[in-house]
Amino acid sequence: MKKWILYIIALGFSSYWASNLLLWFPWSYNPTLGITLMLTVVPLLWAYATFLALKTYPNEGLLKGALQIASIFLVLAVILDYIFFGLIRNAMDDLYHPTTFYGYAFLVFWPLLLALIFRKNISQRKKDVTKTDFVRGGMFGLLCFGTVTLIILLRIEI
Repeated sequence: MKKWILYIIALGFSSYWASNLLLWFPWSYNPTLGITLMLTVVPLLWAYATFLALKTYPNEGLLKGALQIASIFLVLAVILDYIFFGLIRNAMDDLYHPTTFYGYAFLVFWPLLLALIFRKNISQRKKDVTKTDFVRGGMFGLLCFGTVTLIILLRIEI
């Protein structure tokens, strides 16, 4: 179970930083465009991560796994938002808008919804977490985090 929880953290880390990388330039160009992408495209990225997490849940009771995924994703998002907006960008004023709370609610309900809708599909594709899964998830997240950090440090703008 510890291995699975670490995998969920890696998936959440990767999804968070990939989302920020995806949104950086559109949001810098036009906040409305960034918000639109956040509400339309980013959910697909989190859906994929959620599906990967659900199909590797090691126990029976997929809804219990969905609740655990939701809890981990939510806590991770709150912590990473503080790190990204508060510590890295020094922009806490940009953080707590209605869209932020929409995103947090989405992270709670998305795993539950996907577990209910795709219950059969997930159980048919059930698999154990492998080292390759960790490497893929972790490396992708580190690449996205590094790219976002470089964009900020080098003050790359459109």
